[in-house]
Parts: sequence; C-alpha cells; structure tokens
Amino acid sequence: MKSLILIAALFVLTAWSSTAQVGEFTQAADIGSPKRAGSSAYDEASQTYTLKGGGYNIWFNHDEFHFLYKKIKGDFLLTANFQLIGNEQGNGHRKTGWMIRESTNHDAVSINSCLHGDGLVVLQWRLMRGAYMRDPEEEVFFPKQYFGENIIQLERMGKKITMRMAHPGEPLADMGSITLPELKDEVLIGPYVLAHDPDGMQEARVWNVRISTPVPPDWHPNRQVKLASHASLAFTSRIETVEVATGKRKVLLENADPIGAIAFSPDGKEVAFESGGKILSVPSDGGPAKPSAMPPATQRTETDGQYLYFADGGTGTRQIWRKKADGTDPVQLTFDLDHAWFPQVSPDGKWIVYLAYPPDANPQKAVAYHRVSLKLMPTSGGAPKTLAHLFGGQGTLQHPCWSPDGSRILFVSNGEKR
Repeated sequence: MKSLILIAALFVLTAWSSTAQVGEFTQAADIGSPKRAGSSAYDEASQTYTLKGGGYNIWFNHDEFHFLYKKIKGDFLLTANFQLIGNEQGNGHRKTGWMIRESTNHDAVSINSCLHGDGLVVLQWRLMRGAYMRDPEEEVFFPKQYFGENIIQLERMGKKITMRMAHPGEPLADMGSITLPELKDEVLIGPYVLAHDPDGMQEARVWNVRISTPVPPDWHPNRQVKLASHASLAFTSRIETVEVATGKRKVLLENADPIGAIAFSPDGKEVAFESGGKILSVPSDGGPAKPSAMPPATQRTETDGQYLYFADGGTGTRQIWRKKADGTDPVQLTFDLDHAWFPQVSPDGKWIVYLAYPPDANPQKAVAYHRVSLKLMPTSGGAPKTLAHLFGGQGTLQHPCWSPDGSRILFVSNGEKR
C-alpha cells in the first residue's frame, strides 16, 4: 500500500501535458501539479503566444508553473519579448521568461530567467535534481526595473548559460553567465508563466520569439590565434520585417536554403528573393512562396540627396559617417560601442537603419552567423534606437531594405543549424 501511495504522489508532482503543436513548440504542461490548470495559445497572424498559469512558485526543491516547450540538443540562442498582462494587484513575484529544463519533473535541473510582476528580473537555477534553487545566494540580478515588456535572451554554449536583457529600444546588456557542469546535451526550452499564488491565475504575452544555433566568433584580435572557419556551416534562413514605429517583427518565410537579393515590390505588397538559383516572392504579410518575375535587388550609394552615408572603422570602432555629395566635409554621426555596418536611408531621407555588431566583433569584416542588431537613427545624427536583436550578419541587411512607405525594414536572419 505504501508503494502505491508513493507512486501516486510522484505522478501528481510530475507534469500534465498536451502534445498539440503551439507555434514552434511541441508541448504544453503544468509542472508540479498546480491547483489551477494553465493553457498556451498561439496567434499566427500576430505571431504572438499567450500563456496562462497558476502555481505557487519556482522555488526550493518543488516548482509549480505552466510551461510551453520543445526538446533541443546542443547550443542555442533564445530571444523573445515578454510581458505580464493584467493582474496588477497580483503577487509581485508572479513570473514569466525563458525556461531551460532537463525534464518535466517538479524538481528537475533547470535554469530560468524571471521577469517579475514588480519589474525585477533575475536568473536562477537548480544544479541537481531535488536540490534547492540557488536563490537568493547566487541569483543574477538585472539592475534596472521596468513595468512593461522586456526583451530576454538566453544563450547556451556548452555547459555555460548567458543571460542578456534589454528594455524596448535599448541594446542588450549582459547580465552574466553561469556554468552547469552536469547539464544534459538534450533539454527542454520554452516560455513559462506562474501566478505565485496557488489560487491565482496569471497571463503572459510572448512575441518576437526566435530560436537559433550560435557559433563561437570566428575572429580573435591576436592574429596568431587560429580559429576554425564557419564557412561550411549551414543554417535555416528567415525573411523578416520589423515595424519601425513599434519594433514588432514578423517572419514572412523560413527556408532551409540561403536567401539573398530580398526586396519589396514597388507597391509594398510582395517581397522578392533569390534562393537555390530561383527568383521567388512571398506576400509582405507572409504566406507561401511562388515564382516571381521581379528583378533581383541591386545595391546603390546611400544618400538623402545632400549627403552620402557610410560606415568607417578608422576610429577603431566602425561608426556611421556622412559627407557631402562631392566627398568633402566628413562628419562622424555615431559614437557607439557597437560596430556599425551597411547604413541605408529611408525613402523620406529622415532616417538611417544599419546593422550593429557587438564590441568584441571584428571591426574590419562583417561576418555571418553572429549576434547582431538593427539600429535606427535620424540622418541628422542622434542616439540610435535598437529595432531588433537577431542572429545573422553578412547578408542580413540587403539593399533596398525599406518598404516603399518607410514603415517597415526587410532583413534576413538565421535560425537553427541544419
């Protein structure tokens, strides 16, 4: 009889799951048998996930929360926007964020980013199954608080997990890294939500979800250090747009083969691209690809009619510059830690979008397969705004990238390794 009771108890403390596909995730589960059942949904039109969950907490050696996940092997780069919806009077420790977990057991080895209802953001983890969370002894805290959407990125490279964080429009800031020596090669990853109240229910909205396979940078400032080339690696490619006003991204197409020569049609309703030796097009709101008669995109000099805009690394950091049409009077416009590449002027001549590499990237060469971002600034100069964080690089920002009405930017990002 005792054995039967023990088996029943263990069953209760594991997860109830649904195997229905939700977006790009394969399962949804209530971990730890919370009192109130949660749910996950995906809106394909807006490419937004909505999670609802109860649960008392992710704490000590027993977790209760709602989890939307899939299995993944090896290294990965997870990026998304997270926001807790409603329930302003709920517990300040209600949470959402990215979860990395070895299993659906209630006390599994795990590491998770926690965006709290009171604006606190931390990284916490459990080193061994059944152990207490390393909390608060070794939590990693983000110094700023923000009561709204937050962009959270988790990167796995081997046994090391790194968390990065940004508020809308800001560059990602490194929060820190931790090493989990016993972390399995195959884990579960995905967004989660909990109410921090056994009788409560919390909703979270998650969008701009991107899962990619990172690679170590193929560059070192010491030229005597030889690194393997990444030229032979193959990744899935995505055609994406981002709204200039809101930063809302949309995947128009994901493709196994490389994508090039992307361009909006003159009316902005289609996007033409080259892949596998063929010219194809896809609706600018997303949909199936079809053969296209549109000519491939061509490069041109970046100008607003008065000035030429270009990137130069003469200062040690590649920055955006402008000069008069006759080549005189060069003026530096950006003074950023990031390296700037491929400036492109908006149709009305008021804005520049460019590709930014982090400070540790090669300032003399725009490589592929790197953590990069799209930044926006006025042509007259001023602090840049970050529009999108992505995995890409050479080939990401092609010309022309602006929609005819100037409301969207077209680009290519990379996904998981093939």
